[in-house]
Amino acid sequence: MKINSVVIMACACLILAAFLGGLFVGRNMRGDEIQTSMLNFPSLSASSSVSRPASQQKEKININTADLHTLMTLEGIGEVYAQRIIDYREANGPFKKIEDIKNVPGIGEKRFELIKNYITVGG
Repeated sequence: MKINSVVIMACACLILAAFLGGLFVGRNMRGDEIQTSMLNFPSLSASSSVSRPASQQKEKININTADLHTLMTLEGIGEVYAQRIIDYREANGPFKKIEDIKNVPGIGEKRFELIKNYITVGG
């Protein structure tokens, strides 16, 4: 009987440790998406930051000044598209209106519809 309670306690501790260690993928208590990796935990230093999907950000992203990682927080914009946006604005100057982002190769009407409410050209 004692062995069973030890096994149960050990299992409970493992489940709690896994939960607290971030091994479960999903959403936190605020509903924000969380991204974890069982093999490569990110450093939890003061300089690390958690990016939020653009749909949960309060301020719009200025596509004329945003860096690669900031652009990647936009839905449907990964590293390749973010770099294309940067390359386009460096070659052609700042975007004059948000619709100009559709001139970036690969960003068409569908992708624009996903991000239009979360971007700005400043001003």
